[in-house]
Amino acid sequence: MSQLAKIENNNALFQPNVLNAVKEDLFKVVNASIAKCYADLNFKVPEDASYLVNEVTDSIMDRFPSMRIAEVPVAFANGIHGKYGEYFGLCVASFEQFLQGYLESDDRVKLVQDKNRLLIEEKPGPTPNEKFDTAKQLVIDAYEKVKADKPIDITATTVYAFLNTLGLIGTDYKHGAMEDALPQLVKNKEMEIALSTNLMKRRELNAALEMLKQNLANDILTRPEGGGLISKL
Repeated sequence: MSQLAKIENNNALFQPNVLNAVKEDLFKVVNASIAKCYADLNFKVPEDASYLVNEVTDSIMDRFPSMRIAEVPVAFANGIHGKYGEYFGLCVASFEQFLQGYLESDDRVKLVQDKNRLLIEEKPGPTPNEKFDTAKQLVIDAYEKVKADKPIDITATTVYAFLNTLGLIGTDYKHGAMEDALPQLVKNKEMEIALSTNLMKRRELNAALEMLKQNLANDILTRPEGGGLISKL
């Protein structure tokens, strides 16, 4: 059994909160917990105890939705022993005081910290295939942005490193996949210009195309200071 599995058995926060629990189950636990409080204090149980149980149950769901059912008896037991301050009788307000005190207690905070820490520690990292698929999708997204003449932004370094690792890109853009990709990029731009009916847009596209062709002619695509495709990646 893993460490996380062991903690799940002891940490109530791994259970669903009261909003995701069956209300009847919560009612039964509240009923039993309140009855135990009266027994432990040797108090007389009120004649209409069902009213108290219903009110406390509704209050938990309305005001304390992060509570787990298993935490209710703990909060009530600690409360009647004065752990959350002085109280006056076993009424709805007193049980709400117990619940609030429990949620703000160091014990509850530690449960939250333990849960979060273990979830982070036990969370498996991505598999090699998942890493590859993620990087491939970044490349696809980057290509679509280039076609739309948009900046690639913060994923540029990752995209370049991935393509370089696969041997699809390097210091000489005239070899590998780039040899075919760049002429195709020029053709795509030319087609976009031909299909554009907006004069201003055509002028912008023509200017971008001329810059791309000039960069290709001057071999500056692979220089960081260049203005071409590789410098964007």
